[in-house]
Amino acid sequence: MDKPIVHVVPHSHYDAIWIFSKEENFDINCNFIIKKAIEILKRDNDFKFIIEQTYLLENIEISYPELFADIKRFVQEGRIEIAGGEYLMSDVMLPSGEVLIREILEGKNYVKEKFGKDIVVSWGADEFGYNAQWPQILKESGYKYFAFRRGVSEPLISEFYWKGIDGTSILSHWMPLGYRAGLDLSLLHETFEQLRRQSSTRHVLMPSGSGSTPPQPELCDTINNYNESAKSTTENPFMKISTPSEFFMALEREIQEKNICMSTKKGEMYSGKASFVFPDSTSTRSWIKQGFKEYETSLLLLERWNTILKLVSKNHDFNDDLKKYWKQALFFAMHDSLPGTGIDAVYDEMRSAFEKIENTLKKSLSECLYEVANATLEQNNIKHSVLVFNSVSWEVKEWVEVTVDFQIDEAFEIMELRAVTSNEIIDVEILDLELHEKDRGIKRVQLGFVAKLPPLGYSVYEIVYRKKEKGRNNAMEQSPLLAYPRSYETRFNFDDFNLEIDAETGIFTLMKADRLYFIGNEIRIEEELGDLYYHKDETGIIKSESGEGIPFGVFKKEKYTVLNGKIRTKIVFQNKYYAIRWPYRLNEKLPTIIYQHSFLTIRKEISIYKGLSRIDCTTYVENTHPHVRIRVKFDVPFKGYTYWTGTQFGAIQRPTNLFYLNKDPDVTKKWKEPPSGTFPAFEWIDFSNKDQNIGVTLTHFGIPSHEIRDNSIYLTLLRGVETLSADGTKGPCIATPDAAEKRPYTFKYSLVPHTGDWRDASSYREGTVFNMKPIAIHRVNNGKQLKKSGLSNSIKDLEKSSGISFMSISPKNVLLSTLKLPHQENQDKDIDVVILRIYESEGKTVNSNIRFHFPIKSASFLNLMEEDNIDTKEKISIGGPNNNTLDFIIHPFKIITIRVVFDLK
Repeated sequence: MDKPIVHVVPHSHYDAIWIFSKEENFDINCNFIIKKAIEILKRDNDFKFIIEQTYLLENIEISYPELFADIKRFVQEGRIEIAGGEYLMSDVMLPSGEVLIREILEGKNYVKEKFGKDIVVSWGADEFGYNAQWPQILKESGYKYFAFRRGVSEPLISEFYWKGIDGTSILSHWMPLGYRAGLDLSLLHETFEQLRRQSSTRHVLMPSGSGSTPPQPELCDTINNYNESAKSTTENPFMKISTPSEFFMALEREIQEKNICMSTKKGEMYSGKASFVFPDSTSTRSWIKQGFKEYETSLLLLERWNTILKLVSKNHDFNDDLKKYWKQALFFAMHDSLPGTGIDAVYDEMRSAFEKIENTLKKSLSECLYEVANATLEQNNIKHSVLVFNSVSWEVKEWVEVTVDFQIDEAFEIMELRAVTSNEIIDVEILDLELHEKDRGIKRVQLGFVAKLPPLGYSVYEIVYRKKEKGRNNAMEQSPLLAYPRSYETRFNFDDFNLEIDAETGIFTLMKADRLYFIGNEIRIEEELGDLYYHKDETGIIKSESGEGIPFGVFKKEKYTVLNGKIRTKIVFQNKYYAIRWPYRLNEKLPTIIYQHSFLTIRKEISIYKGLSRIDCTTYVENTHPHVRIRVKFDVPFKGYTYWTGTQFGAIQRPTNLFYLNKDPDVTKKWKEPPSGTFPAFEWIDFSNKDQNIGVTLTHFGIPSHEIRDNSIYLTLLRGVETLSADGTKGPCIATPDAAEKRPYTFKYSLVPHTGDWRDASSYREGTVFNMKPIAIHRVNNGKQLKKSGLSNSIKDLEKSSGISFMSISPKNVLLSTLKLPHQENQDKDIDVVILRIYESEGKTVNSNIRFHFPIKSASFLNLMEEDNIDTKEKISIGGPNNNTLDFIIHPFKIITIRVVFDLK
């Protein structure tokens, strides 16, 4: 009874795309893996098998119904286990938390519907590390156990409780030898000996399979022969074919029976000490990271506003569009899709979707916003108005831009913009202007202004204009609102800060009252000899804008322009990198006479705003240079051992200066993957020094890869590589010319100087707003009577407040994750139900208050699968003068899902 028991788990890891196309991988898995497993299952009653992802099952159901029937039979017999059961095995570090939840929700609901089973084991065979909220996401999704391959920082034992940043724990197994541990059947005993040394109990998990590898029909006979030969000894284990859930239940039973004290590991699983997490894949194929962020953000916005539309109007919704877009997003988030670690050809579908986003997802979002406006604004006398929609749950003050089109027969001149709420005249800037050729009246104009917006709602601004008089010059052509260029200014003041630009390099310095906050926005060209998985260099820096690097190359300034506006000042700096300059010796003393071989064009736009304490950076890179990593660098006047970044549903603290461990031979010998200091950040990074009461928050749009070393923040813009795996160990050595990144790019990031730390600066809010910017639309009142839909106050609210707010959340550290319709459609169409998900973002217990525009009938807590959460001890109360507020306690970094039923009759 005390013999070790080895649970051999036959499986095959499914990559929907990687080194084969989607169609090829599906064919391989259906005809050479799943069918082979079914043959063995029919022949041998001891054989079992696991399937990971429901995307595969969904397509088998469509294409191979007989095969699907066999799978269903063996699932119900318990001989095929669906472990993990996500729609696709997603990357867990890069997508938003909502995407991760939907992968699970989609997959688990499919399994429950088709097989009547609930999945209890999360099976992480190949994700490149795990965020620190993964335990909470798993437990709140109904999982009891987690088996995974990558990311542990202390590889001493294979079983432990993994505790997330909110305190949630899940019984976990780390695969010390990966998911191929038992692949070689001739080495079963040797493999057992290795695994036993790290097992917490006598139960040993031995996965037996690999990616796109057929199951081995001799497995059962091999195990039976081993057991027969091991009968005579007490030291040799008993081997059995198991499923993951059988292993975990046996493990948990022994822990309880023997009262075994298990260790606990905390925080994220993103260490290369014992396995490979491929941190540099977070900067591979940058167009994927940027494109997915735009797609993901637009999808979440459409989901929010479609939910509001369903509450204010019964006439139209975008549910069918949302289902289609979500399926596409879940495919793009897969663990070889989003990191970009496959062959070039497999990303054509993703590229096409990103290129068409303006005519698909964003078009749906724009139409949805117009529908919300039409359903909530009464008929009025405003002919041309600008509606600005705020999609976050707190009041914001933000720079917005809008394009206004006038009819061909209307010769107008814009005079001003007026807030409908207060009759206040709003300062605007004319950013671009197109006039009719005949009468020189305005045909199209792009406006920029700072809008003050209510929480999750919109404000209305009237465009005040006059008809152009015949024979009179257009006042707009001479308007002081038009920004005009000046090329000699280098010092600028905004919000008590002083910004100074080096006109020769475009590097800027930020000061306040003679106190330095940072110096930076310096482009660095670095050598890149790596592949899709890793950065590698020998010489390091090729050239920086400050002059560091090899003597042959040089940056040459082409343009420096200042566009001075009434509200915004934009500084435009452009230069080129030349691989050869002459003379290239004594270049500090001798001026350059000849420039040749230009491989890189850089244009940096730096924008500051009246009344906003941040610096927006838009950097355009057109690269034709081979084998480069391009990073942007910021220096701060302090050093620190740690810093904070955004993660899914919260924030985490990370160490600085891991780069130097890479230079330590003792470390590189012991670590599977030498530490580089490179990490992904979800939307924001904050580097602060509390003793000096100073810090800076850097927010970004789809540029997650970064490093903090000494007193410098490095943001990786792109890496140009040409091989999938340079040494052929992490994958085949296949050419990937598209990953050389020889294409134009636009990168957007922002810097917010502050006192105190990231909590004082509300860095999480800065990151959210930078990614979910307000959306402005031009609306023309055509004189038709607009239909009302039960929203009682509508335009009257505009006269009392800063606009219509559909929902607000307090305090500041409680953020909205999603506002959506239930996953399962309501049978009773007259019941107005929404699903609300929020989370605490500072690590504090607070009383939270959520105020809606609508009266509430009932509210209840759910888990992430949108089922009643019977485990919660918290209570939720409904209050407010109109029964329109929810009050409850939320604990540190907790994710809360609430079902809200409104009373709209």
